Amino acid sequence: MSGRMPPQSIRFGQFELQPLARALLLEGAPVRLGSRAFDVLMVLVERHEGPVSKAELLDSVWPTSVVEENTLQVHVSALRKLLGPTSITTIPGRGYRFTTPLEADSKVPEPRPSTPASRHNLPQARSRFVGRDAALARCTVLLQDSRILTLTGVGGCGKTRLALQLARQQLANFADGVWFVDLAPLQEPQRVAESVAAALAVCEEAGTPLIERLKEHLAPRCALIVLDNCEHVLDAVAEVADSLMSACADLKIVTTSREGLGLVGEQIFPVCPLSLPLSADGVAMQDSEAVRLFVDRACLTLPDFTIHDRNAVAVMDICCRLDGIALAIELAAARVDMLSVDEISARLDDRFRFLIGGSRALPRHQTLQITLQWSHDALPLQEQQLFRQLAIFAGGCTLAA
Repeated sequence: MSGRMPPQSIRFGQFELQPLARALLLEGAPVRLGSRAFDVLMVLVERHEGPVSKAELLDSVWPTSVVEENTLQVHVSALRKLLGPTSITTIPGRGYRFTTPLEADSKVPEPRPSTPASRHNLPQARSRFVGRDAALARCTVLLQDSRILTLTGVGGCGKTRLALQLARQQLANFADGVWFVDLAPLQEPQRVAESVAAALAVCEEAGTPLIERLKEHLAPRCALIVLDNCEHVLDAVAEVADSLMSACADLKIVTTSREGLGLVGEQIFPVCPLSLPLSADGVAMQDSEAVRLFVDRACLTLPDFTIHDRNAVAVMDICCRLDGIALAIELAAARVDMLSVDEISARLDDRFRFLIGGSRALPRHQTLQITLQWSHDALPLQEQQLFRQLAIFAGGCTLAA
């Protein structure tokens, strides 16, 4: 999508690097190599004429994540073990350099340029992206094969965070940028096109409908647009998205919504709750996405917070009682500076009043009750009535019931 095709193969010694296939061969046979280690190797090969600083490697391989330097050292050590101890040289104070000679007919791609801020308007992440690695990888594959990808799920499950992480990872693939449009503040459906135009800096023109100006702007461009919080203006979003995709061959769209848009070719990806621990032992707790999120957010409030034998059961109980819903877990974790995890767990019987975010949180994210109210208010009156009738099933219900 970027307009520059990588070479089919780069050869050095007994090895052949295939960028398009993301494969490394040893004498023609595939070598097992992790995705991050492959990315580290590609950056070093692309910039083999000089040293690459550790900061550059971290920014290139983990552009949207906070990663410790020792993680990079682990991957470099693994590559040296595979390619030979002298294949990658450490240059004190300057970084690493790939020193194995490349064969003369190997064409090395130009170094990947960093994406200038003018090519996107994505908000900066203020906390780590925790869990969802499998979901992120699946969405990456789905976006390759579809023009429009819709992330669906209940309020607070993490649709927006996943969409933004996906968008950041796509920056290098769209030559004309990645653009984020938050539709949550809209009250009038007709303002959807205006919001998209504002994000893309497309101005209105007298006598020309705004949707036509958007199509003129996007038709020759290779871009990705993220439309966030679509559920309350769903029909208008579907109309704008359908019109733009019909006129713009290299445009892709990611949306987040409580339900799909209903467009032909739309790929739906349900964003499930975070995985829960099966028990309170160390391995099960470490494997749980919900627990990892709780610990990460708790450390923002209480830097020395850890899970140990005395609090593991309570942390597991909190995550399970909150059903792995990311927003609820974050609200609970923010209380560890005032309450023990046992006290937090005991107060979850009144979770709708207990779990309250800071005054500067988005209004619909300040409490669980407001999050549910946002969903309820978006329903037509008949569906609101049905929703209230279903409330008699305290533990959930089947479609037949």
